[in-house]
Amino acid sequence: MQYSATNNDREDSGLKEGFSLTHTSEDTRRFLIDAFQSRGSISSLIPGFEERPQQQKMALLVWDSLAKGGHLLVEAGTGVGKSLAYLLPAAYWCLTNKKRIIVSTHTVNLQQQLVGKDIPMVAQILEDTQGRGTLNYALFKGRSHYLCLRKWNRVYEDTLKNLQLFEAKEEEKKLQRLSTIIDEGAWNGDREELPFHVADSTWSNLCSESDRCMSAKCPFRETCHYHKQRKYLESCHLIVVNHALFAAHLRLYQDTAGKTLLLPGHEAVIFDEAHHLEGVFRDSLTFDVGYNHLKRLSDDALRMASREPFSKLLPGGERERIESALQHLLDLLHKTLANLDPGVLYGGSKSSGRRQTRPYINFGRDKYRLREPQTIDESIVESLRNFSEVITAWTDFDLSDEERFEVNALARRFLAIAGKIENINTLEGDGDSFVYWSELEKRGRQRQVTLNSSPLEVGSYLRENLWSVLPSAILTSATLSTGSSFEYIKRLLEIDAAEAIVGSPFDYPNQACLCVPADNRGKEPNSPIFDDYVAEAVLQIADLVQGRSFILFTSKKALETVSQITRDRIEEKGYPVLVQGEMSREALLAEFKNRGNAVLMGLDSFWEGVDVPGEALSCVVLAKLPFPVPNDPVMQARDELWKAQGLNPFAHYSLPVTTLKLKQGFGRLIRSKTDRGAVVILDSRLITKAYGRTILRSLPPARFTTDLDDIAQAVPQPGGA
Repeated sequence: MQYSATNNDREDSGLKEGFSLTHTSEDTRRFLIDAFQSRGSISSLIPGFEERPQQQKMALLVWDSLAKGGHLLVEAGTGVGKSLAYLLPAAYWCLTNKKRIIVSTHTVNLQQQLVGKDIPMVAQILEDTQGRGTLNYALFKGRSHYLCLRKWNRVYEDTLKNLQLFEAKEEEKKLQRLSTIIDEGAWNGDREELPFHVADSTWSNLCSESDRCMSAKCPFRETCHYHKQRKYLESCHLIVVNHALFAAHLRLYQDTAGKTLLLPGHEAVIFDEAHHLEGVFRDSLTFDVGYNHLKRLSDDALRMASREPFSKLLPGGERERIESALQHLLDLLHKTLANLDPGVLYGGSKSSGRRQTRPYINFGRDKYRLREPQTIDESIVESLRNFSEVITAWTDFDLSDEERFEVNALARRFLAIAGKIENINTLEGDGDSFVYWSELEKRGRQRQVTLNSSPLEVGSYLRENLWSVLPSAILTSATLSTGSSFEYIKRLLEIDAAEAIVGSPFDYPNQACLCVPADNRGKEPNSPIFDDYVAEAVLQIADLVQGRSFILFTSKKALETVSQITRDRIEEKGYPVLVQGEMSREALLAEFKNRGNAVLMGLDSFWEGVDVPGEALSCVVLAKLPFPVPNDPVMQARDELWKAQGLNPFAHYSLPVTTLKLKQGFGRLIRSKTDRGAVVILDSRLITKAYGRTILRSLPPARFTTDLDDIAQAVPQPGGA
């Protein structure tokens, strides 16, 4: 079933007419050019706004793509102001044509910027300059963000019964507070809008879930928070979502043969932060199964069997027999997963009296690729299906519609887990289209093993189900091209699109310095001495730039090692050291900006999506080239597939993805026309390997040096001195 994005019935679309189609294409282009000029409509709303030809150019490209149809890839350099460059023509097009556009982003920060700042500004511009047409827009989140009133009533009813016998625990006190908020009627059901935190374990029993939604048959349909938000979308011209939600929308459409949609019809999608699309769509087709999945299902089954009317309808002793059988199944799964624990297999130790190493390829202590089928006890799948049949038989009882729905939903969940385990056990498509592995997650003292499956590529999936049927898709990011070519991203996503690179308005030769120290210790980043070299360099850099640095790593181990070596010595000089993991990302960033002379050591989430204009961030240090981990199960299987296809995996994937990641890291430095600073890359393969020249050609044209001392002249003096 192919994905159909559009609204076929305009009368039922919920969108009101904006201004008429009396404007010609030339009128529109003139409006957009004028809006982005130094005295245009945008400048009246943004203090200090500067005209940027690159922003004008991008706005016109977006308009042409929407007006004429077809797909567009547009790389917008740092400082272009790409969000306004696509939002203004998109909003104008929606109002003019009574059509809807989905705007999809990767990060929450960008979503908040769009809905809280940029789109309201665009709406005001269109209303002020055009005189009519109200732009409706919304931020739409996934189901799990919203409270399900039906589940809430069930949970709170059980809570009240417990409170008659026992003193309220902390989470039960929060449920009492939540009850008051619900009764007041002002809350929209969004977890993030609550004035207090609700634990994940509690929220999972309260949130809306697609497989437990009664839809039109739900007794709370008219007051459903998720349904009300979804209904409002029908009147919206612009809907902001994240990539994961859009990917789930496409997947659900495929799985239900078009019967179920997460999003209303739309004629175009704008994907910002589009360099993440391949990974997000692949994740949407990935699944995992572990002990906790079955434990939660088991608990739900026993909870149902314990409450009325089932406690009265089930034969005597039936609940106890179910509990015993479920415990046996849990024990069997636990034993199976223990034998597949990568840590056990890596150490060569025995688990449950057997040593099993032959069916696996070692990927360190966290992941093992499954290579041979039938490594899971088949009785697990058989037992899960038997439980599904037992529970389905409960529908023969005299039940209400809601109770019958709950029974069927529970039975389907047992079948779903059985299907996942069977799929992993057969290794269907292994090496050709899928890869399977065992993975260990450590949470404190707990060890959880999950079994995983992932597709190797998603290009054909996107080509067949999205690009071929969507009238217009606009993909934008600061990092889409490598060496001025879009070949990598087009090949990865299998998209046929027009291309444009809109350069940055920043004067990189005068604003930034790129330093790659010519130190022999940087030639071998996998050697035991590399972390010591990085630590020594970080100490020197902190002195040269007086704190004011991001030190970005590709591994948690390297971050911990370097921070332990350098922290005390840096702080002795008066520069605070902030380390990722010691507080939230948001708190770290706020503290970094507030201190003004701090050194922040971070991982992947600080390589992009972070905006620190001004001298507080005067130097970005990238410890190591961010090549993908070669022995990750997905990466290793893809390498094998590409080699079989006659491709060079390094040139085909590793080098382009590393180049884009490095461009993102570099982009943290210069955020305005007044910023100055230095980027230091300590991995000297950039200047000793032939591929280094390819990477360097893709980076912003900053002044280049191999002398670390030169960065002192590139950064601003503290306080503007």
